Parts: sequence; structure tokens; C-alpha cells
Amino acid sequence: MDVPGLQTIAAAPYLFRPFLMLMFLGVVAGLVGVIINLRCLEFNAEAMVHSVFPGIVAGAVYGGLDMIIPGAAICAVFIVIALTAVGRRTTKVSESGTAVVLTSFFSAGIVLSLYKGDRSGQLEALMFGRLLEVTPDRFVESVLVCLVALTIITVSWKEQIFTAFDRDGARAAGISGFAVDLMVNGAIAAVVVSSASAVGVLLVIGYLVVPGATARLLVERVSLMIPVAIAVGVIGGYAGMIIMTLDTPHPVSPQASVALSVIALFFLALPVRWLRTKFSGVGVVDPEGSTAYGNIPTGGVA
Repeated sequence: MDVPGLQTIAAAPYLFRPFLMLMFLGVVAGLVGVIINLRCLEFNAEAMVHSVFPGIVAGAVYGGLDMIIPGAAICAVFIVIALTAVGRRTTKVSESGTAVVLTSFFSAGIVLSLYKGDRSGQLEALMFGRLLEVTPDRFVESVLVCLVALTIITVSWKEQIFTAFDRDGARAAGISGFAVDLMVNGAIAAVVVSSASAVGVLLVIGYLVVPGATARLLVERVSLMIPVAIAVGVIGGYAGMIIMTLDTPHPVSPQASVALSVIALFFLALPVRWLRTKFSGVGVVDPEGSTAYGNIPTGGVA
């Protein structure tokens, strides 16, 4: 491939498949990340990332590496239901319930892994992923699950935004809070499952949280947050792949280089945000309906 910047990545299938997967993940995670940020669901995302671990372990132990995504998907169904149920309670009860779900499922995964023998090396692989070992079958599975997340969040987009800015108003308008919560948790779960075997369950949290947070630093309107968040996910994945292929004295972890590249974009956005607020007095989108410097105009959410 003669496309500038892709010659090295496209030189071998073991590099190009992970690259394509990161591009899909960047788009979907960026979109889902905007909703996570606006609805303050970072803890839910963290809980999902850890709680899906027993499904990954069970799939790997009993069915091999090709069963990681199906195993994680089955486990994710129960986690989505559990997190949606506890999320219906008061804030303190909800946070406590979410912590219980996280601890219970993650502990079960550790116990299952150790029960099947000393698998410390495999345990590390399951937690941090093996980006360069994405097979054609796992690539197709990951893309399909990414499309599930994309479909869920696209179908419920207006309801998610309405709920983020005015949950009581959304309820009064006839929007089911349970259905909206169930769908956003399902989208989060799909992103986690799709990236479980490549990026790893511990590093995917960066893809879920950082793009939306970066977009919120840089722009005011939700309609602008979407392309910015997607750009952060895509550019972070591309930069991580480029860093990984550099000639360095010591090997660079592909998963870590990707995660750190996404996080680096967040830190690059901080001085931009500071300059904008200092010289223009512009705030950022607030789910309660205001910016840091005043109320959002009627059209400011769209």
C-alpha cells in the first residue's frame, strides 16, 4: 500500500488487522465516550471493564482464544442487567452496588483463572491484551460487536442526550429511564467485549473515557464533541501503531503505546482549553444545562 503513513503498518497482516480494528474501535468508542462523559458514567465503564473478566477467562480456558469474545459477550449480558438494576437506586446506593458488581465479577474471574492452574502469563495476556495476535476470525467478531455498539448508541442517541441534560424532563416526556440506561450499558459492554482480546480489559477504559473527556475540553456543542472524540480515538490508535513500529532499543508494548497515545491527546488538549477559557471566556458543555460561564442557549446542545 502506497498511502503515505501506512506503508509500514500495511506491510504485514499482523500489523494491518490490528490497525483496522483500532480504527473501528476509535470511531465507536469515541461516540460511546461522548455519552459516557455527558452522563457521568465513567464508574459504570470501569465496572464493566473489570466485570467482564470472568467471561474472558472462561472463554479462553474452556474454548481457547477464539472463544474469548463469545465468552465475554455472554458474561456482559448479566453485567448489563446488574449495572442497570443498581443504577436505578439513589446515588450512594447505586455507587455501592456498582462497586459490588465490579468486585464480585472480577474476583470470580481471578478465582477461575487460578483454579485452572498457574496461568500467570495467560492472566497477564487476558488483562492487557495481545494486539498483534488478532486473527481474521477475532477481527471479524470484534468488528461485528463494534457495529452492535454503534447501532445501540445511534438508535438511542436523542434519548441519551435528553437524559444526560435533564433526566427528570426526559422521564416527564415519556422516555423510559430503564430502557435508556440498559442501552447505554449495552453499548459500553459491546465496546469492552469487542476489544477484550486485543487491547485488554484494563487498557480499554482509556478508549471509553479519554476521547469524550478530551472533546469536552475542546468544544462546547455536543454535535462538535462527536467528531472530536472520534478523531482522538482514531489518531490515538494510529499514533500508537506508529510508535510500536519504531526502531527502539527495547520492545514497546503495542497495547500500552496505543493507550498512552490516546491519553497524550488529552494532555495536549489541556493548554488549549486553558487558552480558550482565558481569552474567550468560553466554557464547556455541562449536562446540567450550563457552561462554566453561563447558560447554554436553546440550540447549544444539538
